Amino acid sequence: MTNNTAPLEGEDVASRLNRYRAFDEVNAPYLRWQLEQFEPWLGQRVLEVGCGVGGVLAQLGNREFVMGIDLEEDIIAYTRSRFNGGGAYRFATLDISALSEEDLAELSRHRFDTIICINVLEHVEDDAAAVAAMKEILTPGGHVTFLVPAHPSLYGRYDAMEGHFRRYTRRGLQNVVANAGLTVDRIYSFNFAGAAGWFVQYKVLRRNIHGRPHFRILQATLPVLKAVESRIKPPVGLSLVCVAHKP
Repeated sequence: MTNNTAPLEGEDVASRLNRYRAFDEVNAPYLRWQLEQFEPWLGQRVLEVGCGVGGVLAQLGNREFVMGIDLEEDIIAYTRSRFNGGGAYRFATLDISALSEEDLAELSRHRFDTIICINVLEHVEDDAAAVAAMKEILTPGGHVTFLVPAHPSLYGRYDAMEGHFRRYTRRGLQNVVANAGLTVDRIYSFNFAGAAGWFVQYKVLRRNIHGRPHFRILQATLPVLKAVESRIKPPVGLSLVCVAHKP
């Protein structure tokens, strides 16, 4: 469910998987920076909501237990095979916003101390139900980590093509998380330069796809962006980062 991973009309499974893998490969340095926002809160028993082809899971390192869930059976089948032989991994095709009582009980049994949700919540029509389910699954004291697209004013054709229901304001995200019974520990803007680039590419020029030149530019500027934002949290950004815990 990460960026550039919405199914395209008429696209077969093999083509879709190849596109997802290619995207994760070129996006890996940026994904690493996103995941670094959560490192202090990442525990040993981790659930990733919207795991896709495993780009985040591949960067988690050794953990006691890791589980990934997603909506597409074909994608889950590939990701399961990718991590085959790793006894700490488990995968399932589930909709986090529509879990049955049996699903909730089964997931809770794994005693997750961390739930990762990167660029996924905007794809879920009932985001309130999704966050409430995450809270139920999590062990007390455990953390949920969110990264979501920011600024409804940036919503455009690309968002719609990607299956985004919304972009978030800080207050809107905080309300969804808090209303689910989670306590918000941190919430801040992320990737200031990306917000400016997004505005030009997708609002002014009205483009509807990420090209490889965009990733080359991002990778070239990433060390500077990381250095600046490690010292100063920007007032606006392409995304919002939120860390919350279950009391």
